[in-house]
Amino acid sequence: MNNNIKNISNYTHLHLEDLIDVQNLSQKFNKTKYIKSLYKKKISINLSSDFTTSFLAEMLPLFLANKKIYSKIYEANFGSLNFLIRDLNNNFWKKPECDFFLLMPSSKKLTYLPKITDNYQTIKSNAKKEANIWIKTWKSTNKNIIQSLFDPLPYSNFGNMDGVKIGGILHYVRLVNSMLIKMKPSNVDLIDIENLLIKNEHLKWNDDKIYNLTKQPFSMNTIPYLSSQISHIISGVSGFSKKVLVLDLDNTIWGGIIGDDGIKNIKLGDDTPEGEAFVNFQSYLKSLSNKGIILCVCSKNNHNTAMEVFLKHKDMKLKKDDITIFMANFGDKASNIKKISQSLNLNLDSFVFVDDSNVECSLVKNKLPEVMVINLSNKDPSDFVNILESSAPFYFNKITSEDINRKKSYKNLAIINTKLSENSNIESFLKNLQPQIDIKSVNKENCERMSQLIGKTNQFKLNSNFYSSKQLLGNKVQSLSISFKDKFHNYGIISALVYSVSKKDRYLEINNWVMSCRVFSRRIENYIVAYLIKLMKKNKLDIIKLKFEKTKKNLYFQIFINNFNTKIKKSGIFKTNIKKIKNDKKHYMN
Repeated sequence: MNNNIKNISNYTHLHLEDLIDVQNLSQKFNKTKYIKSLYKKKISINLSSDFTTSFLAEMLPLFLANKKIYSKIYEANFGSLNFLIRDLNNNFWKKPECDFFLLMPSSKKLTYLPKITDNYQTIKSNAKKEANIWIKTWKSTNKNIIQSLFDPLPYSNFGNMDGVKIGGILHYVRLVNSMLIKMKPSNVDLIDIENLLIKNEHLKWNDDKIYNLTKQPFSMNTIPYLSSQISHIISGVSGFSKKVLVLDLDNTIWGGIIGDDGIKNIKLGDDTPEGEAFVNFQSYLKSLSNKGIILCVCSKNNHNTAMEVFLKHKDMKLKKDDITIFMANFGDKASNIKKISQSLNLNLDSFVFVDDSNVECSLVKNKLPEVMVINLSNKDPSDFVNILESSAPFYFNKITSEDINRKKSYKNLAIINTKLSENSNIESFLKNLQPQIDIKSVNKENCERMSQLIGKTNQFKLNSNFYSSKQLLGNKVQSLSISFKDKFHNYGIISALVYSVSKKDRYLEINNWVMSCRVFSRRIENYIVAYLIKLMKKNKLDIIKLKFEKTKKNLYFQIFINNFNTKIKKSGIFKTNIKKIKNDKKHYMN
């Protein structure tokens, strides 16, 4: 089993030269015994489609296993999707053990494919009818849904103009897809089949021979790519997406060695094809930063020499402010990455390391196996974007303002953590930061961010209970949104607490509680405990009840939970009287 998990890393980064190997490995993997300690999460998937899914159902668990997710897939009857979306009371939608619905519709089953003579109003009206069927389906459940957008059909009404001309089949498919994208709720992720095909031109989606034999529309070599995409989404939704990208410098973001070649002679800019390739790669990295990915530097270089390129080179797209932690020295890179992890309060399995050196990549792989390593050795810089993109370490569903501002908040966190370690009077230091906290009930403006936080947070987390924005706004639970700022930065919503109250039994039950690692060491959790105690006293409640799930990641929460005067060493349901709650640390919040 261990060997299987190690070996499949060769296949999940889309280096799929021999399909038979992948299929054989999938078959072997599906016969292995489930070993709980090897996985971060166990999930079940209900799969339904308009076509044969048996080959996909066979291969998908392999790709999920490489993400440390164990999966059980339950296939609906062949071709039943069209029936199921019109019968939302079917048992397919009601299974309590289901974590994800995987829906794979086919454009062949679209009801209102256009005629050449149809006008735009008719086409738009029909597309809306088509989209509304799915929107109604999405609204019927709070479970996570992964659904493929409609695929390009092999035939057209207007040849090469079919995608842009009114009455074109591809134009209609794109119109329906755009409506689905616009209307999707937070619990839905969409697979863009057309984009998948554009990025992987060798794939053959419409394979009539395969369809006639198996009723599967796409060729067999498409399945690993589709499996990789689905596993990436599930990993992201489950909170396992990478957050930090650690970059080497020489021959990684510019050509040449800055210490030997000097700033004027490194390859960067449109003077040469190689230099332009590095500019393009930097532009891509900057776009990741703008979406909330934390960029750090880990390079064997003199600090001032390396920094000079960021400050003075006219063709640098990445600037000093784009880098959260800049670590250029001659220490070993594994140790430096570990220091970066500690400064950011982030686990190493949130990290991606990119380098052009086989030696450095091997070192980090061996010493820090949790880190995802991308080796650019002997690779053309023109391929760097595609290599990183196809490795799919990052997950983006909806980008919030907190995501966009994450770079600045983590940079401040690193500064504060350094000063905390140097400052003997921690209380005075924390007070001088002028911290301010704002606690609000859930509403339409903050529910998306709260749901995202619950899904992504790992270190300060009570349990695995997920709440969609729809559930948070419902009447079954109550929810608190906690925002935070200090004199350096407005961090936005950094914590979410979901609870329910039983006035009859005089208890408050914490259904889940998460907090961003960006604000660890600020004693915000102590303020929230004080807030809860006041809330309970106001409502004449005596008991706090909670369900705790111990994981390898939530160590910070495990330490904190002792505030409840309950020695929690394992997962379980715990109760304690508010009189026994210890909350003796000052929080200094305004």
